[in-house]
Order: sequence, then C-alpha cells, then structure tokens
Amino acid sequence: YLIAERHINSARISSKSIRLDVYVENQEGTVLDIEMQVTGDNSTVYSDKDEATVIKGLPLRTRYYQSLISMDMLKQGMKYRELRKSYVIFICTFDPFGKGLPLYHFTYRCKEDNTLEMGDLTENIYLNARAADKAEDTALADFLCYVNSGKAGSEFTQAIDAETKRVTNDEEWRERYVTWEMDLKIIQEDAEKKGEKKGRLAGKKEKALEIAKSLKEKGKLSDSEIAEVTALPLCEVAAL
Repeated sequence: YLIAERHINSARISSKSIRLDVYVENQEGTVLDIEMQVTGDNSTVYSDKDEATVIKGLPLRTRYYQSLISMDMLKQGMKYRELRKSYVIFICTFDPFGKGLPLYHFTYRCKEDNTLEMGDLTENIYLNARAADKAEDTALADFLCYVNSGKAGSEFTQAIDAETKRVTNDEEWRERYVTWEMDLKIIQEDAEKKGEKKGRLAGKKEKALEIAKSLKEKGKLSDSEIAEVTALPLCEVAAL
C-alpha cells in the first residue's frame, strides 16, 4: 500500500518527528520512503535553501529517517529479527555527492572487506537528475529526464505526469497542501523569533559579564555587590 505524506512521531517526546513524502509498503513488508529534494526558491520544505547546506545535511537526514522508520516498524513486545527491509530514496534535482553519478546506492559494508555487507536490511538511494544522460538504464534515464525537464518520454513518466496533473488540479489536495505550507511557515517564523530572543539574552549576559569583570579589576566592590549590580549569579562573579 501507498501513503502520501505519512507523519512519523519519535518515541521520545523531545525528539524530532518527520513527515515522509511517500511511504510505500509492498506485499513482502518492505518499506520504501521516497523523498523529492530540491533547493533554491523551489524548496518550500526546508529553511536551508542553499544547495551546499542541503547536501551536507542529506546523509544525516537519511540516517534519522531510517531510525524512525525502524522504530515505527518495531512495536512494543516485538523482536529485532522482525524488522523488515527499508529503503530511503531521495530524488534530487542536484548532485548530492559531486561524483557525477546518476544513482548513488549505499549499504553498510565492512571497511576491512568491502565485499562483506552488515545485513541490517537498510539501503539508501540517491537519484541525481543532473546526470540523466549518464544513466545506462533506459527507464532510469527517462525518469531523471522527466524530473529535469517535466517532459514525459516514456509510458512510465507519462503515467506520472498524468497523475501529477490530476493531483495538482484536485481542490482538496491543493487546500491541504496550502494549509500544510502555511503551518510550516508559522513554525519556521516561531523558531526564528525564539532564536532572536536567545541572541538578545546572550548579548545581555555577555555585557553583564564584561561589566562585572571590569568592576572586579577596579577592586572597589565585593563579589556580592557586583552580583547585585549586574544581576549575575554570585558563583559566576566569583569565577571571573
């Protein structure tokens, strides 16, 4: 079965939850998380729109997605051997690793013998739309060309294009997407405001420490008097 925009919460309240673009589970129980990753002005999902910043964080995001997918699979009382195979697939409009490959396929391998796989049943795949012309597989080349240009040249990409147009013209879907995008912007703005507030508080603290240090150097006030004047804890003044 297929779920669009599946939301997975971490088992820990303090941890970050995620929204998966497309979550697929086949008859064998294998899970595929498929993510569309763009940068620049087209990136509405991530606050870091700079390509280099997104590329740097992509492997770590993949690691986190795999961990939460595993936790979602393994319910209370289940054994580790019941974990199923899972893929995280990023469709990128840029080259995520700078090697010019159309596809980067990763599994965990032994450093001392790279023919030995760990067998943890997780695999990570990154598609590079910029290298469509280098793909030896015709179906992959057609798909990457479609991601790049929006032109459907095969039966598969024509089916994708038709479904994309259908969903885009669906009023309920558009309303849900706009609502989600607005919620995201509110969250981002709130985070920015909290960051600015922390910055101001840090600046005030730094200034208070400078004043306290100057007063201590003059030697005219005791530590307790300096703490009272600067509103700093006595232990911090004493440590200067």
